[in-house]
Amino acid sequence: MLQGSYHHMLDRMQRDLIAYQIQSNERLDSFRSKQQILEEETEKNRSAKQEKTQNHKQMRDQIKQIALDYRQRQDRHNSLEKSIGNKTEAIKRRELRVKKQQIIAESAASENRNSDELSMRDNFLAQRIWSAFMKTKMEREMKRTLEIENAFQHIRAATGHSDVQEIVQLFLTREQTYS
Repeated sequence: MLQGSYHHMLDRMQRDLIAYQIQSNERLDSFRSKQQILEEETEKNRSAKQEKTQNHKQMRDQIKQIALDYRQRQDRHNSLEKSIGNKTEAIKRRELRVKKQQIIAESAASENRNSDELSMRDNFLAQRIWSAFMKTKMEREMKRTLEIENAFQHIRAATGHSDVQEIVQLFLTREQTYS
């Protein structure tokens, strides 16, 4: 009877050992799968952090670029204002010259009308006509080049390049770049 109890206990302990080994193997498999999931999640978290860091860097770079573009536009704006001021000053000087020329013409008309004065007046009128002709020619040239200058300023603003040769080269190689 003792021997039967012993064998029964021994058999029972072997079954329990097998059951515990099966449970141990299941838990080990579960542990391994959860460890693999943990590694995958850790990798996802690391890549998400890396992407977030890259996005922050790109955003800082873009903010710097925007600030640089703003400063460049401010500089261009200031140079245009300076140019406008210079042109306004030139117009004022030109008007002053015209007034002085009118005063000179009036004083010449009021003086004695001898032959030297008449030849001087003829010369003055010829110079005045020549000056008006040259002024008109200069204004036409300025109007003609104003369109080109405005187009160049527009292209320079759009491309960000200030060298004419570089802009021309970009347009000439445009087809190669697109293809």
